[in-house]
Amino acid sequence: MRLLLATVAVLIISAMIPAFGQQEYQIVKSDSSESFAFPYTAGNRDIDDPLVYTYDVPKGPSWIMTIYNNMSYVARDEAKTIVKIQELAPSEKYIEIAMYGGESRRYWVAVNTPEVGYARMYDNNENGWLTDGPISVTYGENTGLTVTNGKRIVVDRLNLDGFSVGSIAVYGKDEPVSLANVYAGDMTFEILFGSFKESPLYILPAVVMIGVGSLVAGLLVLKKRKPSD
Repeated sequence: MRLLLATVAVLIISAMIPAFGQQEYQIVKSDSSESFAFPYTAGNRDIDDPLVYTYDVPKGPSWIMTIYNNMSYVARDEAKTIVKIQELAPSEKYIEIAMYGGESRRYWVAVNTPEVGYARMYDNNENGWLTDGPISVTYGENTGLTVTNGKRIVVDRLNLDGFSVGSIAVYGKDEPVSLANVYAGDMTFEILFGSFKESPLYILPAVVMIGVGSLVAGLLVLKKRKPSD
């Protein structure tokens, strides 16, 4: 009887694990966008065992990625999470973003290409990234790579000779025995992709500017019509 109950319990747990895994990722897809969330445990993986999300089809030729870092860091300056935005193998191209916790909030952006190898394009040891807004990583066919730190642009129009996102890997530890980096929260990735000239995204900035311009004009008209005291 005990053996039977144990067997049933194992079968139930085994059936539940995939469901929990799918909930953890919170995947949402459409024809021109895809989003998912990594749990905070991704930041406690080591460099040789990152948590990896692989897209069914590489995203390109142009794309906009938004990263929401909602992780709670352990109180030490060395605590960090590393994000690697990678092309599919055998390509050696990737974009690396490091976000540290503690008081330093160090932040760096690096790229790896076959021609140049690994190179850091931005590295700030003091208040490098901010929580005012999400991290934005954008690649355009004609505009190259642009990266923000949550408030302003830190890498602008870097030519990578094309870049299609194949997967995203996240880790935090340099060694398996290293101390934990984070203890709660998650990290969400949203990507919009395709040829923006054929997408509403292409005209969105113009629509926003027109809307703001109309609002300002309306306020000025109302101000002129308002009788003076």
